[in-house]
Amino acid sequence: MKDKIKYSLLIACVTVAGSIFSSCSRVLEMPVTSAITIDSIFASQTRTEQALWGVYNTCSIFEFPYFWDGSDAKFRHYGAYNCLVSAGTDEIQAQNEYTWSMREFNNGTWNPSNTQNIEFNSTVCYAGIRNANIFIANVDRSPFTDAERAQMKAEAIFLRALMHFDLMQRLGGILISRDAAEITTEGDIVAARKPRNTFDETVNFIVNSCDSAATFLPDRYESKYRGRIVKGAALALKARTLLYAASPLFNTTTPYVSMSAEMQKLVGYGNYDVNRWRLAADASADALKWALANGYELYNGKSSDPVANYEEIFINPTVSEIILDAGLQGTRTQPYFCRYMLPGIIVYNHGEPTNHAVTFNFTKFYQKKDGTDQTWDESIGTDYPYTQYESKLAELEPRFQASVFQSGTEWNRGSGVRYYFYETNTYQLKDVPGVGFVRKFLKGVSSSSNAPRWISFRTAELYLNYAEALNELNVQPDSVCQLLAAIRSRAGITNPLYSFSSQDDMRKKIRRERAVELAFEEHRYFDVRRWRVAETEGNMPDQSGPMKGSLYTLKLYPNSSSPTRTTATYRIEKIGRELSERVWDNKMYLYPFRQPEVSLGFITQNPGW
Repeated sequence: MKDKIKYSLLIACVTVAGSIFSSCSRVLEMPVTSAITIDSIFASQTRTEQALWGVYNTCSIFEFPYFWDGSDAKFRHYGAYNCLVSAGTDEIQAQNEYTWSMREFNNGTWNPSNTQNIEFNSTVCYAGIRNANIFIANVDRSPFTDAERAQMKAEAIFLRALMHFDLMQRLGGILISRDAAEITTEGDIVAARKPRNTFDETVNFIVNSCDSAATFLPDRYESKYRGRIVKGAALALKARTLLYAASPLFNTTTPYVSMSAEMQKLVGYGNYDVNRWRLAADASADALKWALANGYELYNGKSSDPVANYEEIFINPTVSEIILDAGLQGTRTQPYFCRYMLPGIIVYNHGEPTNHAVTFNFTKFYQKKDGTDQTWDESIGTDYPYTQYESKLAELEPRFQASVFQSGTEWNRGSGVRYYFYETNTYQLKDVPGVGFVRKFLKGVSSSSNAPRWISFRTAELYLNYAEALNELNVQPDSVCQLLAAIRSRAGITNPLYSFSSQDDMRKKIRRERAVELAFEEHRYFDVRRWRVAETEGNMPDQSGPMKGSLYTLKLYPNSSSPTRTTATYRIEKIGRELSERVWDNKMYLYPFRQPEVSLGFITQNPGW
């Protein structure tokens, strides 16, 4: 019976025709029957495939909105409750009262006892790793050809590595698990039952896993298998892992808080080595070379409008740029996606206000269409004409127009219906705590839509990874400029080349470009950590960093009972809502391990917690 319990994880998910990712949310709660044994699973092609899909369902990064409803806290994973993790940075302000997970994060009250309430539940990662280990250990006895078994094993090896990376980027060195027996179930948690490996060992394990998987993975699948692991996904994960490993949080002689030399090896390398940037650059170059050779180029679309082309990336899973996405999401949490992402009751008739407002802090990263910086009048509390608000935002580049729904614009392109947020009957758009609402991911989405696919890897990230690594090596400045120019040209910026005066100046431009291109895709939340700038590099008065200090809005004032575009005004003001003042402590650069895991006696807690 123990074997049946151990292996019941593998048969919890059954595919539906033409879809790898079926609805599978309660993997650990599936009943065990006397008919299910490890022998019966891997003696059948169908059950072996079902076991692989089970690994996908517990190891893929779904991000929003897969577990947004929070109806089962044990399985809540990825994406803060009812909002993006971007709400923990200077990107957006989450205004809805139900975004309590980011409330704990932003006011600094999260701790080892409540980390499952933030945006990440390590239980799901460990469950996925255990599933992958079971599959890897047994697939060789399944009735497939040697080549088919090697490919299926490679998929599971990649997915296991992805879960190790997901833990690593939050926790540092973790248990490297190659054996299902190393993962234990204790009450409501699935956790490691061996001590942590060093950070160096963790990175090497992920990188070696990617190399191993890439050997046997194909470059493409037929369309019905979209979302299945391709070789480029392994190369992209390797590149991202090495980029993180080379970054200042981990690649340093000076730790982010006081700690012992032994602890430094668990949370980073304990020294600085410029060659780590060389490894990151080489891996990024390999991944980008593969992408371009296999048709995964930057998506330019069929339209002459770069706004429409950029929007298309996030709603059309067939675009060339997508290397790996998480497949079609289940419909179980779909109403929550509509409720908390779509603006007001324009497309979802619900009494709660929308919760994703783009801050003025973040808006300042966007340049104008000609590649020059926008000039802003920044006297706090001064009235400016509303027409200036419209004109200055309209001058910003196409990626802003594609990503932010602002006053005076259409929600449905071409409808002719424009929304003015200063009006009193504004479909709950009035008093937006920012310059507008997130519209990225939302083109054509309505209350009856399925949730969009979450993109795990796309080609634009490879350009940015390569540019960052080359710049840190302080070599090939022309190549760095060309890498950034390729992305900016695709975005419709008429003068895409950056000028720069030094390595540090280029570093700032790369980070700015990364923020804009990957906005709201949950990169910045981790980027500002690995760069160790969470509490620094502010671009507003009284705002000290991406995760600390004040957020600002362009607040609209109607100034009459029948406001018009010429009578309304706006002011730059601090966002006057709960959570707008962010609290940061340097111990937060890495998450704490959950207290129930630490209490098992195997894991050493991260410093400061």
